[in-house]
Amino acid sequence: MRITGNRLIDVSAASTTKNQSAVATAAAELSSGMRVTTPSDDPDAWLAAQRTKLHQALSEGTGAAMQSSRDRLAVSDNALTSLADVLSQVRSLAIQGASDTYNPANRASLGDQVHGLFLNALDAANARGNDGEFLFAGSASLTQPFDASGAYQGDASVREVPSDTALTTGVTIPGTALTAANGVDVLPLLDKIATALSTNDLATLRGSLPDLDTAIKQVSVAHSRTGSAMNVLDQANTARGVMEQDMTEAISKFVEVDAVSAASELAKASQALEVSRAVSAHVAAVLKPST
Repeated sequence: MRITGNRLIDVSAASTTKNQSAVATAAAELSSGMRVTTPSDDPDAWLAAQRTKLHQALSEGTGAAMQSSRDRLAVSDNALTSLADVLSQVRSLAIQGASDTYNPANRASLGDQVHGLFLNALDAANARGNDGEFLFAGSASLTQPFDASGAYQGDASVREVPSDTALTTGVTIPGTALTAANGVDVLPLLDKIATALSTNDLATLRGSLPDLDTAIKQVSVAHSRTGSAMNVLDQANTARGVMEQDMTEAISKFVEVDAVSAASELAKASQALEVSRAVSAHVAAVLKPST
């Protein structure tokens, strides 16, 4: 097969054009740091990156829910700490009032103190989260859970969030933790003790002391639940952070360039372009008509 001069010119021109395109592609990748920006660049890599980005977005959404729940638990923990402190103070005052050395006037004074502590406990039990919802109301989170007498008006529902791919964690403490369903009705008990002190009702006062110990244990159990749930969320969030970092690195491998490799490819493409240009120039010189 005879190769004509025109054919040699076409071949050398095509080689030059191809190498120019390779140089432009390598330069763009090195400049942008991206190897794949559209599906046509590398369909498999582009699809793998999109799938990983979707999983990453879902993980970030879960992380936001976990952080919100963690914040809610922290406020609940503070409220239960306040309630535990109130119960400790009431127990001390009740023991004093139950002593035979106290007279009715002394007990009435203690009763006033306990009534004030009851109101503090009521405030703690009706605490709201940063989102304005009542912390201990169960599913009825927009309704105040405890009325003025300390009676519970909510339910036993527990809100949950995913803590990993297979498990969920309870992130609320329903007010039932402070009711007879779990021991005694804590808040009405405080009001009962305040009344017994104010009315010098020693029988009721002394009979309430064992119930007061039960109430203290109830709040302690609820307090432990908030601490455990926060610990679970902290561990899960740490693991999620590691997973998200792995996904970020995976996306990088799918679509980003390796700077050293990209620089090497640019150098090779540039060298090939120079060679093709030199060949084109030589072909043109050889085929130039002599004068």
